[in-house]
Amino acid sequence: MPRDIAPLTNALEETTSGNQTDVYTLLAAWDKSVATALERGGGSRYREVTKERRPRVIDLVDTATTDESGETDWTFLRECTDAYPPGVDDHHCSQILANVVARYVIRTRINQGPDAIPEWVVDYLMEITIDADTEWGWESAAAVGWAVGHSDRAVLDRVVDQTDTESEPWAMGILKHVTFADPEAGITLLERLLDSPDTREDLTFLRSLERPLKQDLPNFPQYWEPQTELKYEVSFTNEQMNRLLEVLGDAVHPKRLEKFDDQFAFDLQRAADGYGSSDS
Repeated sequence: MPRDIAPLTNALEETTSGNQTDVYTLLAAWDKSVATALERGGGSRYREVTKERRPRVIDLVDTATTDESGETDWTFLRECTDAYPPGVDDHHCSQILANVVARYVIRTRINQGPDAIPEWVVDYLMEITIDADTEWGWESAAAVGWAVGHSDRAVLDRVVDQTDTESEPWAMGILKHVTFADPEAGITLLERLLDSPDTREDLTFLRSLERPLKQDLPNFPQYWEPQTELKYEVSFTNEQMNRLLEVLGDAVHPKRLEKFDDQFAFDLQRAADGYGSSDS
């Protein structure tokens, strides 16, 4: 047994599926062992350890979050995230916890609606950063987009307020999840981002709206196949498609729309012809 990850190896062997007490111990062991592997072996050892053991740890935390009646134990999940909060850069558990939280956000949105997602969950995911919580945690946190329409958390407002030229990739990730959850809201968020003086990439944001044309559920968070447990379909109505083209025609110069027409699944030429302003 490699000595640097002995605590994690032992914890994995001793964790009983569904046992929350064991999961607390497992998370502590994960944090300690990953830190030791990074300290002693550098980035290559860190990547080796996390790649090999992360799926199992995520699975055990995920399983423990559903109680015997099949309900989500949000209290347990909050205790875990409180112990390993986002944005602090003093632990290695966000890549585990953000993935699990993201799964339950999507499950809850589809099965119960946005208001069934606890408010603290939205706050938690919005506070995840790529620097402190790794790219893994950051990508999973984009699932906060599934909370769009929440009565007490204005997801779209927060995304627009927090987006600048440095955080556009972050906004694009959330935009993709928003569009999966509610294409109308996705178009609204795209419109608001394109209207923002901080937006630089314009048409790059449109990539986030293409994926729901090809599949019903997202690829993130990783190690999860939502289609095996969730029944869900997403599509754009004709009215929504027309509105999208109008938004693009109003926000993007017709020449740009024409230039990149063949690179997108949407009819940018129609947007340029029908909605493009001659004085844009």
